[in-house]
Amino acid sequence: MKADAQTDRNLLDRSGILPPGFSDEVATFGRSSGVSIFSLRWKVSISFSVLLFMVVGLLFFAFMRYERIFLQREGEKRAQSLALNLAVNARDPLLAQDDLRLGPVTESISQDSDVLYAFLMDHQSRVLYHSDPVKTGKLLPQGVPMPEKGVIQVSVPVVVEEVQVGTAVVGLSEDHIREAVAATAIGLIFPLSVGTGLGLLGIFFLTGVHINRVELLEKAVQALGSGNLQVRVDDRSMDEVGRLSRGFNEMVTQLHMARKLVEKNFKETISALAEAVEAKDAYTRGHCDRVARISLAIAKRAGLETARCMELELAAILHDIGKIGVEEGVVGKLGPLNPDETRDMRHHPEIGARILSPLSSLKKVGSYVKHHHEHYDGTGYPNRLKGEKIPLPSRIILLADAFDAMTTDRPYREALTRKEAFQRINLGRGNQFDPRIVDIFFALADEGYVDAVYGDDPEEAQPSNA
Repeated sequence: MKADAQTDRNLLDRSGILPPGFSDEVATFGRSSGVSIFSLRWKVSISFSVLLFMVVGLLFFAFMRYERIFLQREGEKRAQSLALNLAVNARDPLLAQDDLRLGPVTESISQDSDVLYAFLMDHQSRVLYHSDPVKTGKLLPQGVPMPEKGVIQVSVPVVVEEVQVGTAVVGLSEDHIREAVAATAIGLIFPLSVGTGLGLLGIFFLTGVHINRVELLEKAVQALGSGNLQVRVDDRSMDEVGRLSRGFNEMVTQLHMARKLVEKNFKETISALAEAVEAKDAYTRGHCDRVARISLAIAKRAGLETARCMELELAAILHDIGKIGVEEGVVGKLGPLNPDETRDMRHHPEIGARILSPLSSLKKVGSYVKHHHEHYDGTGYPNRLKGEKIPLPSRIILLADAFDAMTTDRPYREALTRKEAFQRINLGRGNQFDPRIVDIFFALADEGYVDAVYGDDPEEAQPSNA
């Protein structure tokens, strides 16, 4: 008995239905060890660290710029205030043309440490008094000169009875602004450095906490890939990783149950495989029978020898056996399949071939099942075979399968009439279907065989070989 069990197990491993080998020892992953610099943990940590540095840097430079703009505006306000004060105090001396009184007025403004210069200019652009005595009395043809770099200069007209009699000019140094900004920057370096360091520690710690669970799930998947159907992961959390872990555990449980079921049913006959297809989808039972009968009629009419007709009939009965390996939610979905589900469903020919091909008596049958969705123009799947490269039985099953699918009610659509289905088959001539197979099928339909297959008395369907 043990030898038989081992033989069955080896056959299952070679079949490709399940991963090779398995362990009866339960492995529960709850701790991860070892971190590679190319791991997701490092990538996420570095990404968030770079983001943290960028945010801190942007905040720092934004604050510095805001402070500089603020101090610049305050300096302009101060220069404006000093120039306005100078203009007010200089009105009477200017009106009286008393140059001696202009000196004290100007000097009172220029005594402040941040004032670089202050001067008064008459309406003829002559400097009446300048805080720099060398410049007093000079004529400025261009009017008030442009300030040098690093100087905040403000000029205010001196107006008496709505007549401008001169201009008061004050220039302030920007050194105090630069000093204040530099002091602020130095003061921010320490707290920002401490905050950034704490942020980096937090990133590495939190990344490790969350990525650790992903790494454990990765190891569990690797164990599953090696055939260990006893592997489990911690699924107690309620977040996305927890839901994924619960889904993984449920998948492993279902795979384990499926393996036990396959091990039991593997010793059964080909009819048991057909019953397994029926159990997967109630629609498949009648569908497989009808596809088999139409395919066999076409094969006999095409002149296939008896042995190949028998292989074709088995392939037609079992052509959807691969749906055993497709999730029930996809096979029995009450509506059109989405792209992911369509991709999963399109694996069923290969799955069916892997189930059947390891058996020497069904090796050709597995090949016919694998290619029963290849299109004559090479646009089918799984190998995009074209024309005569597609096995003839596969080309026959393709047409019979498509016709029955068109004329059968589905949960998400009503069946086409046979006339509509005939029209679609004809449209697929040379593209989806082999033109010669289409001709034979239409000949059988003209003889009433197709109607008989779908009639109340299916025994009426007895095609001739003519």
